[in-house]
Amino acid sequence: MTDATEHQAAIAHKAVVESLWTAPLLEACNPCVHIPDAVSVLVAEARCGYVPIAIVDDLPEDTRVIALDPSRAMLDQARQRINDEMARRIFFVPQRVGDLSYADGVFRASICVNGVTTPRQAKEALGELTRVTAPAGSVTLAAPLRSGFAEFYDMLDEALRAHSLNDVLGRMYELRASMLTPTKLVDLATEAGLHEVAVDEVAWDVSFNSGQELIMSPLVRETFFAHWIGIIRSSDREPVLRYVADAIDMYWHDRQFSCRVVAGCLSGMR
Repeated sequence: MTDATEHQAAIAHKAVVESLWTAPLLEACNPCVHIPDAVSVLVAEARCGYVPIAIVDDLPEDTRVIALDPSRAMLDQARQRINDEMARRIFFVPQRVGDLSYADGVFRASICVNGVTTPRQAKEALGELTRVTAPAGSVTLAAPLRSGFAEFYDMLDEALRAHSLNDVLGRMYELRASMLTPTKLVDLATEAGLHEVAVDEVAWDVSFNSGQELIMSPLVRETFFAHWIGIIRSSDREPVLRYVADAIDMYWHDRQFSCRVVAGCLSGMR
């Protein structure tokens, strides 16, 4: 990803994904988030800083928040949002949740509500978050679930059938079946070594003014786009996506197209 593209992605995340994903998800997960008195708290996949900024005022004044994200452009956006007081408490570090450089048991609480969409990513993230969290510390992780965006999958099913891409259709359903569920998240957290594991399933609706807006939405591309786009041959992607966008516009006319977002908020103790 070029610097310009990464900067555009950061701007789009801040403008769109925070309001449609991060904010409602963090609000829904608040009852699950347990942050004991701690010297330091980890926020992984912090993106443009919404989560660390949202939680820092509720923490003791001597608590440091270590906010990580692999995108330096995202972290640049985050740094621009904080004042001098916050800058003494929130520290932004370029790092991804699946490959943390910190020693074992450093943090009393670890939080990740962005950047995890696949079972493999969830397994890596939970393994690392559990490792760097101290005994009796808490881990919170949120991720999109298989049951989300069902309306879009109906449109994609129609598009693949219209283009006689039956082999892709089969792979799409196989891939969808492998996506995260509450049970899968519990199993992965238990495997990582967490106990008192619970997953709350939360859902909310998001609306799009057109099919093209949905296809190009940063929310869609960050949460589940990668699940299925790779199974469509590059030569077929443009006509399939155009069919989906046109079908949405035809069926919904001037009305907004709404999708149900479904996420799992996992909490566990180290």
